[in-house]
Amino acid sequence: MNLKNCLLKVPLVVAAASLCSTFTQAQVVIAKWTFEVAPPADLSNSATIGSILADEGTGTASGVHASALTDWTTPAGNGSANSLSSNTWGVEDYFQFSVSTTGYSGIGVSFSQTSSSTGPGEFKLAYQVNGGGFSDFQSYTVLPNQVASPGLGNWSSTTEITGYSFSFDLSGISALNSASAVDFRVIMRTTADSTPPGTVATGGTSRIDNFVVEGTLAPVPEPETYAAAVGAGLVGFAFWRRARRA
Repeated sequence: MNLKNCLLKVPLVVAAASLCSTFTQAQVVIAKWTFEVAPPADLSNSATIGSILADEGTGTASGVHASALTDWTTPAGNGSANSLSSNTWGVEDYFQFSVSTTGYSGIGVSFSQTSSSTGPGEFKLAYQVNGGGFSDFQSYTVLPNQVASPGLGNWSSTTEITGYSFSFDLSGISALNSASAVDFRVIMRTTADSTPPGTVATGGTSRIDNFVVEGTLAPVPEPETYAAAVGAGLVGFAFWRRARRA
C-alpha cells in the first residue's frame, strides 16, 4: 500500500476504533423492593397479598399461600425498617416479583431472605416470561434469623448482614432480555425447616427484603471519550481530504 492509500484509510479506522472502544455496558436497577416507600399494610387471614409497588423503578410484588389463615406482616428488614413476612408456609407457596425488562439484557436478581427457626429453609428461584409458564432456575437454603448457629444474627433496621443475601446471574437466559412481562418467584421447596431436621410449623415464618432486578442497557460512550474520538475522526477526515487532493 502506498502512502496516499494509507492516508486515505488509516486515520478514519483509528478514530472509529477509538470510538468503539469507549462503549461500556451499564448495570441498571430495573426494580427494587425494600418495602419502605409503599409498605403493605399487615394483613391477617388471607391466602394472598398483592400490588406492592417497587421502591425504585417499576414493578409489583405479591405473595400466594395455600392457607387462607396466612398472616402477612412487615417486621424489620435486613438493614431497612421493613421486610415482607408470612407464616403458614406449605410446599409451592411463594413470594413473587413482576417487572418489564424491555430495553434491558443480562438480567440478574438479588435479595435477602431469612426464616424463623421453625420456618421454611429450602427454596428455589423460578422465572416466567410473558405468561409462558414458570421454569426453575436454582435451589438454595435459607438460614434462621437468630444469633445461635446456624444463624448469622438477628435482622435489624440499622445493619445489613450480608450472609443472608443471595445473588443469581440469569444473563444466560436470553428469553429474559427485553421482555414485556417477567415474573420471579421465590418458592418453598420442601417441608424442612431452617434448622434441620425439623419440619416447618404453622407459625413458622419467612421474610424477604432488598429484592433487586438488574439489567444492562445498550452500550453507550462516555461523553469525554466520545468527544476525543470525534476529534480524532475530524483530524482523520482532514488527512483524507488532503490525500485525495495530492
